[in-house]
Amino acid sequence: MTARLAPAPRQRPQIRVVPGRGRQHLRMAPWLLFTALVIFVFFALIYSRTTLSDSAFRLDEVESQIAEEEVAYQQLRLEVARLQSPERVVPLAKGIGLVLPHEVRTVEAAGVAGFEGGAEARWAEVKSILTASP
Repeated sequence: MTARLAPAPRQRPQIRVVPGRGRQHLRMAPWLLFTALVIFVFFALIYSRTTLSDSAFRLDEVESQIAEEEVAYQQLRLEVARLQSPERVVPLAKGIGLVLPHEVRTVEAAGVAGFEGGAEARWAEVKSILTASP
């Protein structure tokens, strides 16, 4: 029989346990930072969607106001057309004593007499004289 050698006891290096959790904090820091970033992005997305929805509501209100104002504008145009109609104006004019003229006279402004051109050209000349005077 042969004898076996007994295993030699291993020498352990001298290890000391230092109280504290410094390393665990370092491992948790990236996760905490990532979690905070995810929460921030989540709230930023919620804020942007809320702002976008609010703008859409305001746009709808403005569009409805525009539609209402367009209807009011059309009603006012109809009222102006009704008030300017000859069927309404002629009896009112006769009621206050206005009549159609029997003869038509042309009045010429100084500096425009003898102008060879159409009515529009003559009117442009009169406008230039009126705008030039103080």
